[in-house]
Amino acid sequence: MYLAAIERGAWTTTPVVARAFGISSHHLQKAVQGLVRGGYVEALQGRGGGVRLAQDPASLRLGAIVAELEGSGCLVDCRRGPCPLAGRCLLKSALDGAERSFIRELDRFTLADVVANQTKTALYKLVAASATGP
Repeated sequence: MYLAAIERGAWTTTPVVARAFGISSHHLQKAVQGLVRGGYVEALQGRGGGVRLAQDPASLRLGAIVAELEGSGCLVDCRRGPCPLAGRCLLKSALDGAERSFIRELDRFTLADVVANQTKTALYKLVAASATGP
């Protein structure tokens, strides 16, 4: 969301974003690596590098992003165990269906949708504050 709020094509760093949201820079870096692998974010290493969106926010469906980062069909892994109910249990099917519904619901929205209106105003304030430092 932060990357969608900065000037299009502008670079920022993960420590700046982490400070703005008060989250772990290390955890954010891992998430960004997944976003880079998925083609959602570009990263430039070295001095003067950083991260930026690789695509227009209006083209980025939230469900696709979540599925890319989290995987799907992973809520319950019946192969681990072994489970004595394997092949006779409806829980995996129910959870997989719920997960598909969750992703489908998220796919109704793009990144541009969720950074509009009052969220956009709040993000712009956050970006401005983070640009001036802590």
